[in-house]
Amino acid sequence: MSRRARNPVPAILALLGVASASLAAPPSPVTSLPQLGPQAAPQDVLHCERQYEYRRKRISCDSPLGADGEGLRPLLDSVPESRAELDLYQANRRSTEMLAYTGMAGLLAAILGPRLLEDRGSKNITVSIGLTLALGSFAFGRSRLATNEVHLDRAVQHFNRSNPGDPITLLPAGAPPIPEPSR
Repeated sequence: MSRRARNPVPAILALLGVASASLAAPPSPVTSLPQLGPQAAPQDVLHCERQYEYRRKRISCDSPLGADGEGLRPLLDSVPESRAELDLYQANRRSTEMLAYTGMAGLLAAILGPRLLEDRGSKNITVSIGLTLALGSFAFGRSRLATNEVHLDRAVQHFNRSNPGDPITLLPAGAPPIPEPSR
């Protein structure tokens, strides 16, 4: 007794909700295209919001690569104390990158440890150590980045003390535009 193979296409189309009659019908002509509203401009994902005001101009505080304060360097280089604080700020930010790798290693240990180990006790220890590494790295990194902002503030304060007639003002994120001077 031979079994005849059936064509699976109609069953697949039925599951997908496509009627087989609609496949045989010629496509209907398009009568009108849908109307599109105004399109929003794409957001620049590398744009940093921190800005400063200097001589009535708003200038980005950071480089396009991240929140590194590099936009302030041309001004702060003229004051040695400011330059030292900016260098310390940037060095601390770079050193926190290691915390990201440590946290990732912890997550990998927590995820892969139970799959690779056979002993239940070893699995629990691996998960505990991995999660502790991940959460500890995250918490320490966040606190270090928050306290590191003090160095950028100090750099601006040193500059402003050296140049009282021409200060830098760090603006909060989302600050309104600087009004044009009246003439």
